[in-house]
Amino acid sequence: MKSNDNLISNYEEAELIETESLKAPPGYDCFFYTSKDLTKLRVTVWNTGSIKGTIVLQSGRTEFTEKYFEVVSEFIERGYCIAMMDWRGQGKSSRVSIDPNIGHVDSFKDYDNDLSETLAEVYSTLCPKPWIGMGHSMGGCLIASHATNADSFDRIILCAPMLSMRMSFLTKLAGLLLGLVSKLGFKQRAVQKPDFDEVSGWNFEDFNVNTLTSDPERYRRSHDLINQDPSLGLGGLTVGWLFEALKRTLIIKYSNWIDRIEKPLLLINATHDKLVDTKANASLCNKAKRISQIDLACKHEVLMETDDIRKEAWSAIDLFLDST
Repeated sequence: MKSNDNLISNYEEAELIETESLKAPPGYDCFFYTSKDLTKLRVTVWNTGSIKGTIVLQSGRTEFTEKYFEVVSEFIERGYCIAMMDWRGQGKSSRVSIDPNIGHVDSFKDYDNDLSETLAEVYSTLCPKPWIGMGHSMGGCLIASHATNADSFDRIILCAPMLSMRMSFLTKLAGLLLGLVSKLGFKQRAVQKPDFDEVSGWNFEDFNVNTLTSDPERYRRSHDLINQDPSLGLGGLTVGWLFEALKRTLIIKYSNWIDRIEKPLLLINATHDKLVDTKANASLCNKAKRISQIDLACKHEVLMETDDIRKEAWSAIDLFLDST
């Protein structure tokens, strides 16, 4: 569905994947932006005629735009423009590993550059201000990283952000040591292999042992999307990705990174999170100059959780966005 043909006619058209039970919210433009290093990034924007501003919504590691259709619809109902980009190496953006099914990035600076470029070259002409930067997990880490630029976002929402990583000291030490030798050619070596078979496709973790959500329907529909188009899937991770993630979280912890965020910030903590350290995140974000926080008794993917958890999260988001 097209709403800005005159502005996006120079971009290559891209598609959104749908299932019987999950359709894309109407009124979008979906296309590829080619970055300066020639990586194709899939970008989707909705409701660009908004007078309220834009939610710059960035997903976590392994995620893709389609997974957020419900969240996008809820922001549209609130009158916002929504802008999403699949990070390089996942979704429908260019894969950057020898194995396209594994999570990899050469440097987190590549992610930083992709976000900066997309904001400057694409959203600046399509998406009305004010801009609210919102990120989940890895996306929260990268939104927070960019938010230290005083002229970036007017408000920031971090949803279970990867400002820390919940893993043992020995695992972190091993990841850093492996990363230090990755220049010798190990950067794309798998720390954890993707559970993918060329014949049978993706093998998904059983709902009863998953660490992401307590909602079986929302858990299932993400897998339905990947079954509809297996190229959306991503699993495992490389030495390079783990090293870069650990390095970024250490920089955030020890360089007063969060202290430099001047704009209002909302931290949404998932207190049953097994992937990021909730207490460490709260400690870090409390250094921000204008911080609000809500703690929710849920797993990592807050906005993919049960209706009661989501209702609490949305109440906090609405209060934060409506505050002066």
